[in-house]
Amino acid sequence: MLAKERIVGFIGAGNMAYGLIKGMRDSESNIKILFYDPDDERTEFVKNNLRVNALSSIGEIVENCDTVFIAVKPYSVESVLEVSAQTLNNFIKGKKPPVFVSIAGGIKIDFIERIFDKMLKDPKQRPPLKIFRVMPNINSLVGKGMSVICHNVSASEEDACLIVKLIETSSKVVMADEKYFDAVTALSGSGPAYIFLIAEGLIEAGVKLGLPKEIAKTLSVQTILGSAEILNSSEFSKTSTKELKDMVTSSGGTTAYGLAKLEEGRIKYVIDSAVDAAYLRAKGLI
Repeated sequence: MLAKERIVGFIGAGNMAYGLIKGMRDSESNIKILFYDPDDERTEFVKNNLRVNALSSIGEIVENCDTVFIAVKPYSVESVLEVSAQTLNNFIKGKKPPVFVSIAGGIKIDFIERIFDKMLKDPKQRPPLKIFRVMPNINSLVGKGMSVICHNVSASEEDACLIVKLIETSSKVVMADEKYFDAVTALSGSGPAYIFLIAEGLIEAGVKLGLPKEIAKTLSVQTILGSAEILNSSEFSKTSTKELKDMVTSSGGTTAYGLAKLEEGRIKYVIDSAVDAAYLRAKGLI
């Protein structure tokens, strides 16, 4: 639990923000959550489902919160930063600015700093802004997210510990250099969609063989969940994925025939190609 109440604000309340808010709300930490979203329907949905308070503007979030999550689409980040800077310009002297945490895909810390430097009055006369960049994924909606974090030089180790505690309420957290974030985006950011596609394929294959769809879904989902638990288990931490695969496979058996088809389709090449395409897109190369 945090030592004192932390007021956390969200600018934007889409799926990623929803998962983070839900985790913080459900935790035993000393957190008060506020949010702003320009969509009235989305605002009512989040208020009613998560029982958190909405404010009426970006400026109110920046003015009233200790930590501000920027959770909008990348193309909206610049305008959010400009409004935030205008609010900071009106802060009374000595008032500490909030810690800013961006979960907007592809937006680098340097970009955020440049916008603030451009918009702030006498930025050198103000306390340095502490800025974090986070790449979460949609699994935070069920408290099983994966988030990678980096920050600028103004943020301290104490600040980092605080942000980690906030995000750990819905995600496993890894600290990494920002240079890895395009790869992180391609792997864990986009990764849930790859798994959903695999699940879709398994379910459809089961139905094709005559299974009722609900049974096919139960079998497929539990197989994926159980396999993930084995991969994450301390009991099998030193067991390679090849060894685990071999544990399921008997010579000439059903699994061997199934794996042969996957290898024939170059399944690992296809997965590598998918992650590589997402990586190139994250870098803006395609």
